Amino acid sequence: MSKYLILILTALLLWPIIPAMFYLPGYMLRDHPLHRPEEITRMWRQEAVKLDGAGRDRIHERLGELNADYPDAEMFWVDPTGKTNAVMNRPEDIPERWTYMDALTFRTQDYVHEMFAITSLIGDDPKQGFMVMRLPESHIVTAEMSLSGNKLLVLLFFIICLSFFILSWLFFVRLRRRLVKLQSAMKVNGINEIPDEVVISKDDEIGELEGAFNRMVRELKDSRNREREEEELRKQFISNISHDLRTPLTVIRQHAHTVRKDPASSQGQASLSVIEHKLDEVGKLMDNLLSYTLLSAGKYLLRLQTIDIAEEVRNRVAEWYPVFEDKGFDVHVELPELPLTWVADPLWFNRILDNVFQNVVRHAGSGRYIGIQIVVLKGLTMLVVKDKGPGTSSDSPEKGAGIGLSIVSMMAKEMGMNWKLESGANGSQLYIWTEKKLQFESS
Repeated sequence: MSKYLILILTALLLWPIIPAMFYLPGYMLRDHPLHRPEEITRMWRQEAVKLDGAGRDRIHERLGELNADYPDAEMFWVDPTGKTNAVMNRPEDIPERWTYMDALTFRTQDYVHEMFAITSLIGDDPKQGFMVMRLPESHIVTAEMSLSGNKLLVLLFFIICLSFFILSWLFFVRLRRRLVKLQSAMKVNGINEIPDEVVISKDDEIGELEGAFNRMVRELKDSRNREREEEELRKQFISNISHDLRTPLTVIRQHAHTVRKDPASSQGQASLSVIEHKLDEVGKLMDNLLSYTLLSAGKYLLRLQTIDIAEEVRNRVAEWYPVFEDKGFDVHVELPELPLTWVADPLWFNRILDNVFQNVVRHAGSGRYIGIQIVVLKGLTMLVVKDKGPGTSSDSPEKGAGIGLSIVSMMAKEMGMNWKLESGANGSQLYIWTEKKLQFESS
């Protein structure tokens, strides 16, 4: 429940009480106290019993103390001889000496003068006299006043309960309406459908629930989009693998036919060499496929250590140099003489270089050029591999580039590296770098 609703509920609950204050009985607005007959009668009789055997001075003193507590009351006592002893001034209607007739008419006179009188025997003994206390009836709570006050309290209680019930009913009706609306939004037709987001009407607990529901809907939509993208990538990947396998198998089939006709001839021997070469390509492709599968499943073992990048690249180029020379490539290498350290897995890094070089040989062979150098661009030291092939037809380095560059992407990411492929009609440039600054070490 929001703080604003609580304030409104409190104001509405108190509203019936405010006007009712103006209709309270008159006795609640008087400037003098009110006394209940039974309570003041009980008090006066108890005081009379306590004065059993007391002398004149003690009785007079005690009545004076009681008169101080009840300043609006008239108090006096009559001794056994019938003499009136007033605490303050003797009332005019009270005789100085009492007769039998005075005692009989005393109650009737109080009724006429609208006085409430209490008479008690001192010590509960007629021989000790009696004492009298009189109060104006305006100081006494009558039965009508009590009944009127009770009715008012019952009415106020009923109005408060009714107001609380109505407000509670309105609150829960609105709460139920919002929850039913949210429940309806959660229901969708069809298995693959995703519910729509709901409008957040208020910033309260239900509003937080609606916000959480909207976040869940957005996450479901994002997940659905990612699934579709991954499905498209899988289809493209299978298509690329099928193409990469179909090409060497077609060549092997053609040369196998030549060998079958005349295996001993020079043409047959040349076909056998081609078959062996293509089988090597298929083997490397299957290795790449296995590596890709292991990387995707997180099963490819990674051992990071500090290595000399320049030395690793230099050694790998030396191993590939016969392949480049056989293909007629112009090899251009620019590497620093000083050691250049980088935290990486040497086997993974060499696997990246193998896939990059293989991609150049297979897809950029018409350019007959490969350049390997380490340069500083935008404050970052990068390994750059260039070729002069026809380039790729897509801006994405993974789309249509084969499984080799997919492995490059996954391995680089796992080792904390970045990579980028820029391709055009005059060739391609592949950049590999790390956000951490590379360190040159003196020999």
